[in-house]
Amino acid sequence: MASNLEQEKEQLLDALNNVRINADFLRLDDHDREDIDATSERLMKRCKAVEVSVFTPRNEDQARALDEVNKLIDAVTQKMQEDLAAAKGTIERYFNACCPDEVGPIDQKFQTKVIECTADDQKKIRRKLAQIIEQIQRAERVTNPPDY
Repeated sequence: MASNLEQEKEQLLDALNNVRINADFLRLDDHDREDIDATSERLMKRCKAVEVSVFTPRNEDQARALDEVNKLIDAVTQKMQEDLAAAKGTIERYFNACCPDEVGPIDQKFQTKVIECTADDQKKIRRKLAQIIEQIQRAERVTNPPDY
């Protein structure tokens, strides 16, 4: 149950973030854009204020592996500002490493660390990477709109 709430919170934050970077939103006049931005910001703060805690029992090795995986993901997301294409490639290799059905290059080091994590953590990592890929794709659509 708590895991479902955690997922729902992530989805709400993602939806609110989508509103803020939506191409149609960028075409609105300043007053409307400020109003929508303020409302979405207020809702995001409220959503983030809700703490959903799911305790996953981990041994020392699993906790260390999860910490290393999170550090690798954080390092890539920090570099998104500098080089979006390179960050996207790295995130895709990380995602492929988490999904045996995916076709494409994988990051062996990342895969080794993910395998050391709990099954619950592996699912969360996969979800987190999928969300980051979606955010990158949305950002690309906004910065490079299709020609009609």
